[in-house]
Amino acid sequence: MSARAGGWTPEEEAWLREVYPDHHNAQIAEMHAEAFPDLPERTAKAVNSRAKVLRLRKADGFPRNPPTFWTPGKVEWFRSFVPGHHEAEISAEHERLYGTPLTDSQIGNAKVRFGVKSGTDGGRFRRGMEPANKGRTWDEMGISPEAQARSRATCFKKGNMPHNGHQPIGTERVNARDGYVYVKVAERKTDPKSAHDNWRPQHHIAYERAHGPIPDGCNVVFADHDKRNFDPGNLVAVPRDLWGVMSRKGMQYADRESLETCMAIARLDRMRSEAERAPRE
Repeated sequence: MSARAGGWTPEEEAWLREVYPDHHNAQIAEMHAEAFPDLPERTAKAVNSRAKVLRLRKADGFPRNPPTFWTPGKVEWFRSFVPGHHEAEISAEHERLYGTPLTDSQIGNAKVRFGVKSGTDGGRFRRGMEPANKGRTWDEMGISPEAQARSRATCFKKGNMPHNGHQPIGTERVNARDGYVYVKVAERKTDPKSAHDNWRPQHHIAYERAHGPIPDGCNVVFADHDKRNFDPGNLVAVPRDLWGVMSRKGMQYADRESLETCMAIARLDRMRSEAERAPRE
């Protein structure tokens, strides 16, 4: 997958055209990191800029304002806790209090937005350094009684699990953003850089059971477009470079045979483009 210098790849643009109408830009930025793990992250601002270039529009009736993530109580907690703590501690404390971790990008953006700094050396404590709020009560830090009450109301009690922690391994849920079925495969996440790697797409699991590991650089595609049809013959690993060509050209398929035909046409199209770009002797 080759990126234009400083720009979006054709595969990224094709993917953006598909997801932009029904998702908020911040959600798209998070989804991009999962869809294109080998490419630089795209911020919500970058998503908005590229959408303008491509003349993309949100779907009719799409809610313009995303759900409020930073409530007043959470903002006050963030401002009081961040000084003297590095990103991993901030993320872990947020997960303890509110049930989900924060990514490094979320923490960095919030620091700028709320005008607060950790005061650590590259995200690490300097030798002999102590947190600025160590040993201080909320009253001593100037947090209002109202903010304390809001924070206590949303804090997890000692020994409690996050809101989805009680769900047993094997639980299935449908992701509202992409419509895929996800299966819980572990009680806790294992990768600190991943939000929920203890949940996996069911079609990935079904594909691996039948065909082995998903090839690098491939998307697992439902040949008949039915996201509930996990028959091994309906699940096809499509290289992302071919998927980008197929999406850009609007190739239509309805089953495995027609999907494989589209892949073959896309492969020929890539070969033709590469031949045209090759230097002539």
